[in-house]
Amino acid sequence: MTATTPGPDSAEMLATAPDAPDASDEHPTEPFQRIEVAAAQDAGATPAHSGEPAADEAAGTRTGRSPGRKRVRGMPSASPWQRSHAVWHRAGVDWVHAAATIPAADGPAPQAEEFEPEPAEPRQDPAPAASRTPTPAPAPVSEVPVTPAVPVARPARTGALPPSRRTSGGSRRPLLAAAVAAVLVAGAGGYLVLGGEEDAPRRTVRQPGAVLADPWFAVDPAAKTDGLVQQLTGVAGEGATLIAVGGETGGPDRARFLVSADGGRSWRTARVRAADGGEPPPAEMPRRVTGGAGRWVALGGPAVQAEDAAGPTVVWTSKDGLTWTRQPAVAAFGPQDRVMSLARTSTGFMAVGTTDAGDGTRGVLWTSADGSAWQRVDRTSIGDVVTLDRVAASGGTVVVRGTVRKKVTKVERKGGKKRKVTRTVEESGRWRSADGGRTWSQVDVSQAQGSYGALTGLVGGPGGFFATREAKQTTGSKKRRKTVRYSVVWSSPDGARWTPAGRIQPGGYARLERLAGSPAGLAALADVGDGKKAVLRSGDGRTWQRAGEVSGPDIGGMAALGGTVALAGSKGGDGYLALPGTGEVNLATVPGAVRTERAITALVPDGARLVAVGSTNGEPAAWVGPSTRAWQRASGLNGDPDPQTRRWLSDAVRGDDGWLAVGRHGDSPLLFTSTDAATWEKGRSLPGKGFAESAAFGPGGYVAAGQYGRWAAVWHSADLKKWTRGSGAGEGRMRDVTAVPGGYVAVGARPGPKGDRPAAWTSTDGRKWTAVRMPAPPPGAASGMLTRVAARGDVLVAIGSGKTGAPEQPYPFTAVSADGGKTWQVQTLPGGAAGGTVTAVTATPTGHVVAGTTGNPGGKDVAVWSSADGRTWKAVLAHGTGLDGPGDQRLTALAVVGGELVAVGMTGDHRGDTPTFWRTRLP
Repeated sequence: MTATTPGPDSAEMLATAPDAPDASDEHPTEPFQRIEVAAAQDAGATPAHSGEPAADEAAGTRTGRSPGRKRVRGMPSASPWQRSHAVWHRAGVDWVHAAATIPAADGPAPQAEEFEPEPAEPRQDPAPAASRTPTPAPAPVSEVPVTPAVPVARPARTGALPPSRRTSGGSRRPLLAAAVAAVLVAGAGGYLVLGGEEDAPRRTVRQPGAVLADPWFAVDPAAKTDGLVQQLTGVAGEGATLIAVGGETGGPDRARFLVSADGGRSWRTARVRAADGGEPPPAEMPRRVTGGAGRWVALGGPAVQAEDAAGPTVVWTSKDGLTWTRQPAVAAFGPQDRVMSLARTSTGFMAVGTTDAGDGTRGVLWTSADGSAWQRVDRTSIGDVVTLDRVAASGGTVVVRGTVRKKVTKVERKGGKKRKVTRTVEESGRWRSADGGRTWSQVDVSQAQGSYGALTGLVGGPGGFFATREAKQTTGSKKRRKTVRYSVVWSSPDGARWTPAGRIQPGGYARLERLAGSPAGLAALADVGDGKKAVLRSGDGRTWQRAGEVSGPDIGGMAALGGTVALAGSKGGDGYLALPGTGEVNLATVPGAVRTERAITALVPDGARLVAVGSTNGEPAAWVGPSTRAWQRASGLNGDPDPQTRRWLSDAVRGDDGWLAVGRHGDSPLLFTSTDAATWEKGRSLPGKGFAESAAFGPGGYVAAGQYGRWAAVWHSADLKKWTRGSGAGEGRMRDVTAVPGGYVAVGARPGPKGDRPAAWTSTDGRKWTAVRMPAPPPGAASGMLTRVAARGDVLVAIGSGKTGAPEQPYPFTAVSADGGKTWQVQTLPGGAAGGTVTAVTATPTGHVVAGTTGNPGGKDVAVWSSADGRTWKAVLAHGTGLDGPGDQRLTALAVVGGELVAVGMTGDHRGDTPTFWRTRLP
């Protein structure tokens, strides 16, 4: 990186964002194009570009008429907005569509700064293409001749408006547009007009918001995969309502709730909200769902948590399946709990599972009347319960299955003598309760009809309970002997008395994988060999009909709704939802069910252009464009698709011999080169093992830095034609590298006694590297690493992220070096508390700018800090679309172009992410 980059139903397993402005417009963020007064249409009218006002305009101004009410010549039916726009434009102020309602002005926060408009400096010719060659104490960057995408005040043309009058005791102020003074908001978007009476005090201008840039950073239209991993983990239903739950991982992980109100014929994504009506936290996934009669509940946890693994439990509730509420943390669930099964009862809900105790695991039971408030039962009359892994309900009765620990005394003979021996053993069993779980009695189900082993399936179904056991029957003798396998189905009207009811025996039966039930019917999923699974349904457990067959998917849930069976799971990294006999649901056609992976990881200025790199559809991607107009997607980067493993670019740099982009594919490196950043080809392979995460160009040539296993890895090339592996890096991981006047500096992490510690390395030639002694993470952080670095001469600023103790949270910090990376100081940012992040850093003509986030997951806002020396930091207000508000906002890369700060990022909610582009004055 460089200075410029930045219950009625149960089942058991047995074995788009709003468009960005039109890129074809001259000003993509304006509501309409500029309107100029036509010079040739009225005799005696002075052309607007001549610098002299029309006589009637000046007269109107002198007599107090608002210029906004004057008719624009050449526009017979011009609206008031258009007429006002023409006057404002000639006064030197551009109108800008703000892409969202302008937020209400808030009072300045402590240590924050708002900027006042200043006349823009005359535009200069573009500076030479930016590179990663360091320059001591860089001069201000020349402005790039591109159209501003934010409200800016341009130098007024001579005579555009009459000079303002001097008031007694007052100073002269430019009158921008007669007496117009307001912030005007129209429709869903805001049009910002700044001005005031000449006697009014000068007002500060709030920073403009970002542009929603979905079309600018286009995904690959020819890609065969979306690049993310979707899975459905559970499905339930009642009547014609079906609900499937799961999530999406690989980008910002998100929960998914799909609902059908017509028995599975059509589907839609449900809305998800927090208990206060705001956005729910990301990175969570529901795994079990049940409900009906206006009360639905889903339980899950962190999306990265393995199924049935211990961890935090998250509760979602819904009245109709269309809107789900993510409930606040429920005290009844602990961090060592594993919820294994969930059922709807006549009085509410019941869940069972285990908790990790000091002496092993212990079975736990939870009950709830409404799905929101839960009560925990650690000790039951069942006895010493080791695990509870299944619960089924029918009316007011519940039956659970699990394992208990008990002492068994037997008489054994040893050495001709008999003696009693007591041992502790674990036995599986079933227990019944008819009073909401207060008291329990053991349920015994004897073997019959060739059955053997434990009772596996346990569900509530039509008229009571149902369970299954594997069975086999052998006939014939010797060579004619034949064994037939099947499953015996038991039924019980009350959970106490059980009798064999029927058999599940499709052709080719190998074993029963799942049993599902509801008051409307039963469903079974059986392995029938050759990778195929037969789906069967029954109305009473006695007779079974084959409903269809599936092949390939991993089934995560099954629901029975009378004549309909619904299957949910995953297939080849995609979510799977099917109704056997009807067909598989194409989730790509369900709005919002499937999102396309997209990430923008680096932003590199190149004269009048910007080059962004990252990934889309799980493949490397790059885009080239000016800062506010149509961007072009680069070619040559996605020739090796792998739907199972994501590939992405993490950094890019331009040097004397062309462009270099680096990234990774799992633990394997990706390296591409280009002459123009628009067309790329695979570069020469990096010798040895490992991958590069960052790149720089300096006095010694190109450097790529990363890691191999526990070792830091770095490579050097003078011309992109041959790479050599660097030496001396030692243990650690290089996360970023930049060039300085004396060579190169890399930052990252090295292993420490309590986790990662910040690390830095220096090199004069890019070949031989030396680890620098680094201070510990700041107080409050138990561990930490540096992730990005930017250089301004010999002054370097690196950003990092640490981890606090329990409860573990991210902890942002910075490190500064004033001597080219030889010595460092670590510090925190003002307002950068635990839970926040730092995401990007860039050098500016006068110092450094750092971007990060503040707030809680689901409500994270962009934070920006600036510093002249890297030690004293000042928070800069960032408000508007893509910067604050509902959902999570973040900036992923920063750069300086044309004397302005530009940034790319993402704004997202429970539906997905949308790219953003921000352009503003340098702090």
